Amino acid sequence: MAIAMAFTAPAHAQTAEAETLFREAKRLMKTGKIADACDKFDASDRLEPTAGTELNLADCREKNGQLATAWAMFLKAAAAAKRADNDGKREAEARRRAAALEPKLSYLTISVPEASRVEGLVIKRNGTAIDRALWDQRVPVDPDEYTIEGDAPGFEPWSTSVVVKTKPRTIEVPVLVSRPAAKRGAVPGRSATEPTVGEAADARAASDGAGARELSPAAPPSRFTGRRKLALVIAAVGVGAAGTSLGFGLQARHVEDQANAICPDAACSDAHAVDLNRTARRNALIANVGLATAGAAVIGAVVLWFTGSPRSEGGVSIAPVLGSRSAGISLGRLF
Repeated sequence: MAIAMAFTAPAHAQTAEAETLFREAKRLMKTGKIADACDKFDASDRLEPTAGTELNLADCREKNGQLATAWAMFLKAAAAAKRADNDGKREAEARRRAAALEPKLSYLTISVPEASRVEGLVIKRNGTAIDRALWDQRVPVDPDEYTIEGDAPGFEPWSTSVVVKTKPRTIEVPVLVSRPAAKRGAVPGRSATEPTVGEAADARAASDGAGARELSPAAPPSRFTGRRKLALVIAAVGVGAAGTSLGFGLQARHVEDQANAICPDAACSDAHAVDLNRTARRNALIANVGLATAGAAVIGAVVLWFTGSPRSEGGVSIAPVLGSRSAGISLGRLF
């Protein structure tokens, strides 16, 4: 009973993974997603090649317009049917479909003349190397655009593109252009790393020039180092902050005088006087913040100026100074 079931079992995918992919491919075919279905059939066939899966994959490729791929797959399915189960019905169907496609095939020939066949030449079609046995052969291809490349050691690479539709196309690989020699004026028999007489003279001249440059006095360093330039920028910011602080301070004093004129008493209920007093306090706060910012900027600028002096003029020591009523920094030059 088990033997009878083995002979009557479906000829497509058998394993769980391959069967899952096969069923998904059939579902995609029914919904019109041909390209996706072909990918699933292909994955199922890679997991477990069978004549049934290959027949379905060939049919899918034909529906997707990949006639050359479908033609080759029908022939593969016919061979698989004959080899595996001697399934005459599937073999005959596969060969019939392949014969029906053959007159519709498009062909591409990559011609490589003898003059172009340099040592190490590799010909590629869409990035895949073409076997030398297929050079000068008319090969069925799917209608598409193809990039043909030629490359060999010591030669400039070559490439071109061709669009194949229905008519056969031929691409001829030209004679590749040699790359320039790595060493011009190379002497036969001399090591590639051994310098020529001219190269040795040039090297000595360059060495002498380097020695002369080392003996020449160095230019004095610029007093305006990068740190000192930054100090000037920060000082300018501090001056701007001080000006802003002064403006807001004067405005606060003026508004406060207006409020006191309207309501000199400490307890005041006049709305306008209260609003003026609030404005005065806000302006005074801005003035105080601006003054603090200006002070910090000036201190930072002074520190950057002294620490940014050229090295040839000696270093700078910086130390904090703390007193009962003051705080600051002490700057000193190291000699």
